Amino acid sequence: MDDDKIEFDAILVSRDRGVVIFDLYSYGATDYQESPDDIPESVSNRQEQLYAALYNRLNSFSELRKGRNLLIDIQTVSIHPMSDVFRQENESLLIGLDRLSELEVLPPEDRPDNDKISHLNAAIQRISNLKPRKKRSNVTSTNSKGYRIKEIEKKIANLDLWQKRGSIEYVNGPQRIRGLAGSGKTVVLALKAAYLHVKRPDWDIVVSFNTRSLYQQLEALITRFVFAQINEEPDWKKLHIKHAWGGSDRTGVYREYTAATGSAYRDFSTATRLFGYDTAFSGACAEALSSTPDENLNLYDMILIDEAQDLPSDFFKLVYRMMKNPKRIVWAYDDLQNLGDTQLPSAKELFGTDSSGRTLVELKNEVDQPQQDIVLPRCYRNPPWTLLSAHGLGFGIHRNPMAQMFTDPVIWTRLGYRVKDGKLGFDKDVTIERAPESIPEFFQELLTPNDTLVSNKFGTSQEQYDWVANKIKDLITTDELEHSDILIVLPNVRTSKSEGAKMLKALMNADLQGHIPGQTSSRDEVFKEDSIAITHIFRAKGNEAPVVFVLNSEFCEGQYGIKQRRNILFTAVTRSRAWTYILGVGPAMEQVEKELNEIRKDNYALEFHYPKYEEAAALAVSTDDLFDETSLEEFNDIRAAVKKAKDNWKQLPLDLQKEFSELHGDGE
Repeated sequence: MDDDKIEFDAILVSRDRGVVIFDLYSYGATDYQESPDDIPESVSNRQEQLYAALYNRLNSFSELRKGRNLLIDIQTVSIHPMSDVFRQENESLLIGLDRLSELEVLPPEDRPDNDKISHLNAAIQRISNLKPRKKRSNVTSTNSKGYRIKEIEKKIANLDLWQKRGSIEYVNGPQRIRGLAGSGKTVVLALKAAYLHVKRPDWDIVVSFNTRSLYQQLEALITRFVFAQINEEPDWKKLHIKHAWGGSDRTGVYREYTAATGSAYRDFSTATRLFGYDTAFSGACAEALSSTPDENLNLYDMILIDEAQDLPSDFFKLVYRMMKNPKRIVWAYDDLQNLGDTQLPSAKELFGTDSSGRTLVELKNEVDQPQQDIVLPRCYRNPPWTLLSAHGLGFGIHRNPMAQMFTDPVIWTRLGYRVKDGKLGFDKDVTIERAPESIPEFFQELLTPNDTLVSNKFGTSQEQYDWVANKIKDLITTDELEHSDILIVLPNVRTSKSEGAKMLKALMNADLQGHIPGQTSSRDEVFKEDSIAITHIFRAKGNEAPVVFVLNSEFCEGQYGIKQRRNILFTAVTRSRAWTYILGVGPAMEQVEKELNEIRKDNYALEFHYPKYEEAAALAVSTDDLFDETSLEEFNDIRAAVKKAKDNWKQLPLDLQKEFSELHGDGE
């Protein structure tokens, strides 16, 4: 698509035949000949054009060159409608489908090895430009952790088969993309948006999301990919990045709906007051829907929605009204946001039905057709043994009683597991392990469980903090990692300020710089160069790092709130891209270590007795989530503010005096 926006119909990267460009249409545009005596000039010219465009692209990658020469052979082939045709003139080939096997086979010495295949894929896909890696110029030792994470970052530059389908397969209508966190959904959406923007520059395409910090990431990803294709910036008048809600600083999808329909726009504070904190956005969208006619606004040609699991169904109904036919809506959904969050909403639940009860959006996967429901089964964020251990600890597989369990055993297979022994079903003994197709090869090539998954119990919290500080110093000075490669997570939000300050002091005593986002640095910037990030679990969520220290993990074991505590441990561990340190103090930490050791003993498989359905259902229903850690922290802050305000009660606004007097019931 470089060189005057040349488009390739298909490219084959083959170990036996090198790189083959397929031209599917140019012969069909010429005068049809049942058995051509020669290759039309228009076909030869098209092949030359395609060859030059791809040669220039590959030649820009030093790994694919030796001096000025390209190390890879490129063949160009035009397909003839008759299956048995085979014509060759100089470098031009015109072949029928039945004779493709006659394409020249490379001699063994000229065949690309695994490394060249990887570079070829990256060059053709241009993902290496899309996902820029740290330069890591300080890495000199092949035995260091810095070297290994550098190699991992290189290998992640290639799309896998499922990601290719998700980013390139185009459905002229709705499409869902789902997978575990770390499976590449955001990258796939950015690729699809950029690809279709280049392909259909006249379309109004919107990319939407829930987490505001995702705006800059999406903008950078899409810009790099569009530039890689056409050497131009995106046309931001046609390709729009919009927050789902929108605010005073930037417009959003919901805000644009209210502007187009004349319905009332509610900002967060107003929506919270009207509809409640947890249902503010749902209430705002529902109000906008109910106050406007059910008709097409024809605002967008296509919309791609990231973080769909965090958005209410009323938002999707609102989006449906905004779209032109044939309703090109693509949404990416985390298959498992929390361990207890396993119900994947159907398209019917999200978009609803028409006046006759007919489902507005249906997803079908048909043979030899673009897939409407794409699953990304591989997790690129976590090593397989770390992800499995996170699930084991999160569910309390080796705890009595378990912390929680899926009420549908099939969900384990949906998340990339397979049965190793026994039977996956209620009241059955079973052993499950990560399925090979869900595991990127490079983890086992570059990492080992003993090195990457470490637990430790300390006598005191201070011993823990000092050990962490010394370990981090060693990781930076000896193992060639950088400050921004490291994330320290505090599970207990209520004590995170005081415990974070102690950890910060321990880093300073080791001559290391640290910061606490939201306290000593901007809340919007978790990682900083030359400084170690220390944060509580809710700010860590959505971020990742090569090295994660989970401190005070004993908090994740206890008599009360066990489901939520184990969800916190699961979330903290799955922030790690390579090395994970699960640390804590006291008897509760002994329980966490004991469970992890059981998983190690089973060679990183999960061996357990699946509860009966009634038991699993009871484990799934919990009052733990009535107050999460954030709510409790906010409640404590409000209580302190009320206590402080009581001395100056009469200075409060009259409406607040009235509300507080009603709450107290004593008129004070």
